Amino acid sequence: MRVSAMLATVLMTATVPADAGADTVPVPTPRPLLASVLNTAARDASVPDGSGRPTRNRDSIAVIIGNRNYGNGLPPVIYADNDAASIRRFVIDVLGYREGNVIDLRDATQAHMNSVFGNAREHRGKLWSWIRSERSDVLVYYSGHGLPGLRDKRGYLVPVDADPATPEINGYALDLLLANLAKLETRSTTVLLDACFSGNSAGGWLIPSASPVYLKTAPSPRAAGMTVIAAAQDDQVASWDHEAKLGLFTRHLLAGLYGAADKGPGGNGDGTITLDEIESHLDDEMSYAARRLFQRVQTASVSGDPGVLLASVPARSFASPAPRPAARPVSPATSRSTTPSRPVVDVAALSQNRAVSPVGGFHRPGRNPEAVHAFLARHRADIVETLRAHYANAPGHGGRPSFRLLDMRVVAIRGHGFDLYVRYADQSLPRTGGSHFLFRVRVTSKQLIVEKMWR
Repeated sequence: MRVSAMLATVLMTATVPADAGADTVPVPTPRPLLASVLNTAARDASVPDGSGRPTRNRDSIAVIIGNRNYGNGLPPVIYADNDAASIRRFVIDVLGYREGNVIDLRDATQAHMNSVFGNAREHRGKLWSWIRSERSDVLVYYSGHGLPGLRDKRGYLVPVDADPATPEINGYALDLLLANLAKLETRSTTVLLDACFSGNSAGGWLIPSASPVYLKTAPSPRAAGMTVIAAAQDDQVASWDHEAKLGLFTRHLLAGLYGAADKGPGGNGDGTITLDEIESHLDDEMSYAARRLFQRVQTASVSGDPGVLLASVPARSFASPAPRPAARPVSPATSRSTTPSRPVVDVAALSQNRAVSPVGGFHRPGRNPEAVHAFLARHRADIVETLRAHYANAPGHGGRPSFRLLDMRVVAIRGHGFDLYVRYADQSLPRTGGSHFLFRVRVTSKQLIVEKMWR
């Protein structure tokens, strides 16, 4: 299973007239980079009930656990809070879960986990009491440490108060979690684990006074009708993405669920995300990133029906018009003298991840798909030029763009802008399949801002 990370915000002002304004949605964490992941959700792109949120999963329940701060000498899982908050926003804004139906646990103890999931004697915990029989979908997400039991070879989720030497006593067994979930009368059950059970972690070795060898746990039972995706195989390490400030698994899982899995080499482009497409996306993107960034093998562990539907691309997604040639880069002085109504890319500010143009006077397209489509068609070349300028000024490119746009489309419409799925080729690298990004376009009366949400 793998649940990697996604996100890194890069602000820039584009060479584009602006008609929509997208203010950042508040998120339940002070960490600034987290906002970009949380706000990738297609809040305005689903069928609303008057509140602006999707309604199809109003009886569904999510349990989201982010275990960051550990005792007993265990290193922190530094991005667990970010992981949990990102998944929380996804299940609310895209899957349509009600906020009151999310059990959100941070730094969960063994008592917390027993209370929610039950124990070996009794499965009827808090989660059992919240579900509606055969009407509730259940999603369980965990970001934190995992450990193998040295005595019984079982895999254990590690509460923050656990002693790493005795997970058999104070851990929460993965097979117990799956067994108790299988007893619930749900419509569907999905388990996502950004953890590994090898005894090692991205933060260091977890088992005291033990040789640093990777330990294999006994295989967990596979419950019928349940979907389980974990970040790594039993003898592998679940990596962290320091650029995105998320687990590598969470980053790429969310990228896939937001549409990249459907549009990538393993997808069929039908607007839905299946387990098979997610597995293909993780194999293609997460495993490659682990190998390239950390020189290690990380392969998601996936169990369930390959055709099961995990998410839908936002309903207001639509193809962008055929590309027109991008405008040549223009110096700020030339642009202001010849086209004073248009903003320009401030390259000096771009190098500091922020560019602001003082030029403005634009009309926002609002939330109407046709108006946004027309806005994108009208300013496509300007947006592409901004993306090209950002790419050329990214570290390691030396100002020489090798950027070639392969695909660009709107995937979500927001109050003051929209989200763009972008696929491009780096002609200086041997890979030919292209890379995927999500950019948020925010439009005010004075400037166009493009934020890089994830790669």
